[in-house]
Amino acid sequence: MLTLEQLKRKYESSCNEYVRRFCKKQVMNFEGWVGDDIGGIACCNDFFFNLNDIILDINTKQAKGSIIDWYYENLEHVHKDSFTYTAINYYSYTKGLRVFNTIKKYEN
Repeated sequence: MLTLEQLKRKYESSCNEYVRRFCKKQVMNFEGWVGDDIGGIACCNDFFFNLNDIILDINTKQAKGSIIDWYYENLEHVHKDSFTYTAINYYSYTKGLRVFNTIKKYEN
């Protein structure tokens, strides 16, 4: 059985390897973990991705740039006007859902 310290090192190594592969694929630089929380949110260039989305992108062999398209699609609909706002998770995006398919308008 691994010691707690060995387990921690393996976890951190695996997290960093996923991010390394992700950044290589996306042609980005890894700037670090937000709050030095390895396995949390990774800063890659000017983007912030949670590790779950990075792992999904790598494990399911998404096309290069797909995660960037998802990122910007979500940003385009943030506070677009006072009546609409929505976002979708990366998993749903990889399955074909798009933000514009989910927008709901609310009347005053």
